[in-house]
Amino acid sequence: MDNWNILLESTDDGFTTATVLEVPSFQTTDKTKQGAVEKIQQLLQERLAKAEIVKIPAPIQPVAAEHPLMKFAGIFKDDPDFMEIIKEIRAERELDSDV
Repeated sequence: MDNWNILLESTDDGFTTATVLEVPSFQTTDKTKQGAVEKIQQLLQERLAKAEIVKIPAPIQPVAAEHPLMKFAGIFKDDPDFMEIIKEIRAERELDSDV
């Protein structure tokens, strides 16, 4: 990995804590932000000198089952009575928005 995300936080005692977001157990504190960043860089270099990063394929998760209410979607599609109700609702909403 070429770039790491470092969270810098000021503490109440005036120090700065640096945390590697990708490896939260990597954390250090220093009097200055620059010092904290340099310390965290050193920790990463030391750790990565003895390690390697490999990519592995992740298994594809099965698609979730269809939502149970989807079986009702569109059941009033060609129902003229339902379309009339929808028209009345829209007309009422238009009147309400004019007020």
